[in-house]
Amino acid sequence: MKKTLVAIAAVAAVTGAMAEATITGSVQVGSNQLSTTTAGSSAVNTLTFEDSNGNTVFNIGDTEDLGGGLMFKGNIAVEMGLSSQAFGANGVNETYGSLTGGFGGIKVGALQTPQFLAIAAGDASGLLISNLVFTNNTHQGGTTGTNVLLQTKSVQYTTPTFVDGLSLKYQMGAGGSANNLYDAEHFAGDYKAGDLAVGIAYSTYKRAASTTDKATTYYASYNLGPVKLLALWGKAETSGDDDVNSTSMGFQVPMGAATFMYNHSSSNGRVAASGVATTTADQAGDFVGVSYSLSKRTTAYAAYYKETGSNAAGTVASGSTWNTTRFIVIHSF
Repeated sequence: MKKTLVAIAAVAAVTGAMAEATITGSVQVGSNQLSTTTAGSSAVNTLTFEDSNGNTVFNIGDTEDLGGGLMFKGNIAVEMGLSSQAFGANGVNETYGSLTGGFGGIKVGALQTPQFLAIAAGDASGLLISNLVFTNNTHQGGTTGTNVLLQTKSVQYTTPTFVDGLSLKYQMGAGGSANNLYDAEHFAGDYKAGDLAVGIAYSTYKRAASTTDKATTYYASYNLGPVKLLALWGKAETSGDDDVNSTSMGFQVPMGAATFMYNHSSSNGRVAASGVATTTADQAGDFVGVSYSLSKRTTAYAAYYKETGSNAAGTVASGSTWNTTRFIVIHSF
C-alpha cells in the first residue's frame, strides 16, 4: 500500500496529473459569558469556552483552469468549533463546487444564504456577536428555512458583470420534499463604488402547502475615513400575521491597530424561530466592541451585546434581557 502511494506521488510529481490543493482557515479561542434575566426573576449566568461563530475552520480548496475562459473551483469546509457543524452540516462556512466563465458563475453545495451575507455586511460587528434583534425577525424567523445561515442542497447563479461594481445572484435551497415544500429561493443584488456599498436580499420559503414566508433585507455602508457608517433595514412577512420590521444603525472607528464598533437595533415584533409567528413583542439591542490587530493574521476582540424584549421562540416574556460578554482571539492561516 505504501509503495502504491509513493508510486502515485512520483507519477503526479512528474506529470502534474494531480491538482495542488490549498489549506486555509482560522482558529478561535476565548470565552463567552451569557447573563439572562427573565422578567420578575433573578439573573442566570452561563460561562462557556467555545467557538460559537464557526471561526475555527479548515478550508481545503482547489482551482483548475479548464481553458476557453472556464474556471473550476472547489472547497471543503471542516468546522471544528462545534461538532455539529463539521463538514458544513449546520455551520456558516461553504462546501461547494463552482464553474465560472463568460456566462457568469454556477455554484453548488452547502452555501451561505444571501440574507446572512446582507446582515453581516450591514452590521458593525460583522456578526461577531449575532445581532439577535435583527436576525430573530428577518433571518431566523423561518423565512429562509431550517438552515438559516448556510443551506445545504443549494445552487447559486451569478450573472456576468453588466455594470462595474454590480453583482446579481439567484440561489435556491432544495427542501427535498414533494410539491417543493420547504424550498427556499433568494434574490440578491450588491453594488460597490469606492467607499459606498449597498445591497438587497429577498427570500421566500415554502413552509406549508399554502404558506410562503418572505424576508427582505437592505444594507448600506459608507467609509468616511475617520468613521465607517453601517445600516440595515428588514421586513419579514409570515402568513397570517402582521409584518415585522427591523432596523440597525452602527459605526466603526479605526484607531491605529484598534477598531471601535457600536451598533443599535430595534424591531416592532418577533417571528418565532420555528417559522410559526407568535404574539409580537418589541425588541431592542445594543452592541459595543473593540478589535485589536496583534499581527497581520491574529486579532483580539472584546465585545458586549445586550438584547431587551422577548426571545425568538416567544417562551420568555417581554422585559427580559440577554447580556453577552465575549473575549476572543482569532488567528488566520
